[in-house]
Amino acid sequence: MPTAPQASLKAPRLAAASEKLQQALAELERAVEQLNSGGGKSEALAAQLHDVEQDRARLAEALDAASGRSDRLEKARAEVSVRLERAIGALQQALGGE
Repeated sequence: MPTAPQASLKAPRLAAASEKLQQALAELERAVEQLNSGGGKSEALAAQLHDVEQDRARLAEALDAASGRSDRLEKARAEVSVRLERAIGALQQALGGE
């Protein structure tokens, strides 16, 4: 059993711990109230997120299509370049080997 001096030393610590607990509970209550009152906000944010995800998917498809087109254009450019070099070479030979 604690003696009177030991009990008097524990009382301030107990009071401080009790005060911290009360503060934490008050903060928790405020947080719960904010979450409950923000229900409309979270729905709006969820709708915005959905819209952003749809935009991202649309942009990804457009990027894939543009990338495919770019690849096809690069292949066509390389093929045209080879043909032009051959044509220039043939013209140079026809004109006297310049």
